[in-house]
Order: sequence, then structure tokens, then C-alpha cells
Amino acid sequence: MTSRATSRSSPIAPFTSNVSQLYWQGMLGWHITVFRQTNSGVEPATFDSKTGPRIAVWQADYSGLNWFNELAKQDKALDLGGAGYPTRFSAQAKHLMPTILAGPPSAREVWVSDATDILTSQWVGRTLVDHDEAANCGEEEWLLVVAWDES
Repeated sequence: MTSRATSRSSPIAPFTSNVSQLYWQGMLGWHITVFRQTNSGVEPATFDSKTGPRIAVWQADYSGLNWFNELAKQDKALDLGGAGYPTRFSAQAKHLMPTILAGPPSAREVWVSDATDILTSQWVGRTLVDHDEAANCGEEEWLLVVAWDES
């Protein structure tokens, strides 16, 4: 997908040249999942890293990636790119887990869907944090964040 600078009022061209500036007028939001890695998280994930056990999943409004972008600016997360299909980040558990356990930023407790959405048995429909899986993460473990644009 080619990135280009656009006006926020344009419903046709939603992307800017910087993924942290993604914006879509009327965007439903983000479907965000945090996974452990299959390699025990000894090093940062890459865009192509395989997902391990799911730690948390939530739906957020269009500002849902702000927290991850701020962590990346502070060198506490790596922005692996993806422009929403999906966008991926990697960060150590010590930077993610306290906030996720307290309630993920911008998370909708009960998710929203459109009448034309196709919902499968994999759609949870609510914010979910697996406290047992989270407890198994070491502070230095690198996790993988996968965020899908739901527009």
C-alpha cells in the first residue's frame, strides 16, 4: 500500500506518511491482541514473528495505538510497521503488563460491530485479559502486539 499525506477530511485517502499518524474519518477503531512469542521472547519480535499464547485482546477507538506509539517514542517498544493490516509492535512485558492488567487504554469493555460485519466463533466481543498467561511472563520477555484496523 502506498502511503501519502492527506487531509483529515478525505474519506478516500486515510493514510499519512507516518503510521503513527494513521487516521480515518469514521474509523471504527482497532482490534488489538498481545501475544507471547513462540521463541520464549528472548529477543524483540519481528514483523513476521509467529504468535504464541494470547495474553490480552481488546477493541479500541481510533486512538487505540497512541499508547504503543508513545512507548515507541520513549524507546520502550519497537514499531514494526504494517499500516493497520496489521500494525505490529514489540515490547518487553515490564512496559506492557502493568497497564494491560489495570485495563488497556482506550479499550471498549463490550465491543461494537456493524450490521454488515461477519462475526466468527473467534470473535470474543469483549475485552479479555488472561491473568494466568500474564503471570507467566517475565519482566524482560519480549511480547508481540498485533493491531488490525477495523475500518
